Amino acid sequence: MTYFYESIIPIVLLSVAIGMDAFSVSLSVGLMRTRLCMIATFILLVGLFHVIMPLAGVTLGHLLSHKLGIITQSIGGWILIIIGAQMMVATMLEKETDRTLHLAGFTILAFTVSLDSFSVGLSLGMFGLNQFAIIMLFGIMSMFLATMGIILLEKEKPFSADTPKPSAESC
Repeated sequence: MTYFYESIIPIVLLSVAIGMDAFSVSLSVGLMRTRLCMIATFILLVGLFHVIMPLAGVTLGHLLSHKLGIITQSIGGWILIIIGAQMMVATMLEKETDRTLHLAGFTILAFTVSLDSFSVGLSLGMFGLNQFAIIMLFGIMSMFLATMGIILLEKEKPFSADTPKPSAESC
């Protein structure tokens, strides 16, 4: 029983934490006038990228830790600083635009929302856990939370004549 609390519960909590960004982004996707199949595609892309990015992180983490050692911490710090600065500049320069996305936009959005799971993958590479099962749990939990965010907003979103309800037509 102790094994359950020491190994499985922290991994589930980590997957929920990783998937919460997908939940928050899916709230904004739920506000867009988007077809049902595009929403389903977005959810699948979120899950896919939340599997691919940690796998890439584990692989790169093994490679970098063996080749570069202490330099990887400095590189990681500078990457985070650059990403943070870019986010601040983008927020300041944001202007009102049409909020409809197509497949390329949803793909980029799903990719960027899964970038944090890349850094978790780097950390997972150092532990002797079943990485495949953990990474699959990341993808499943992210898809679940993204779906819950869209469903939550769809039930609360008021529809007027200007904003038609998403249809189940083809993409």
